[in-house]
Amino acid sequence: MAKILCVCISKERKTCSQNIHECEADLQGLVGDVHYGMGGRKQVSLLPYEKVKEYFEHSGEDFRYGRFGENLLVEGINWNSIAEGNRFRCGDVLLEAVRIGAGGPASDAYKGEKVCTPMEPWFVFCQILEAGRLREGEIILQQR
Repeated sequence: MAKILCVCISKERKTCSQNIHECEADLQGLVGDVHYGMGGRKQVSLLPYEKVKEYFEHSGEDFRYGRFGENLLVEGINWNSIAEGNRFRCGDVLLEAVRIGAGGPASDAYKGEKVCTPMEPWFVFCQILEAGRLREGEIILQQR
């Protein structure tokens, strides 16, 4: 069963995010996050716990939620099965995957930074389709 392990926001771009445990998600993004209200569809970023855990085990760094600037660290989703257009129901909130991976020409501004780069292939960016509250421990239902 898939679930949210942490809910994080960042106050500044290109910085690690802070676990705030729960957050209001409206049609402009996550309230309080640096990307809130900026337009576009990449309002919420998801990362797989399994890949983040693997990174920390090999890097020697202490495990830390938000280390890669992610909004949601999730456990139990088959990441290889996610495609653009998949939807994720998290309580009242409905998310739709709009981009898989953070790399490519659009990420040139991040070249050399060390926040999200190690996890670039694993990011899933989502648009909020239905507003509500995202909470740690919330079950995620993946819809294709």
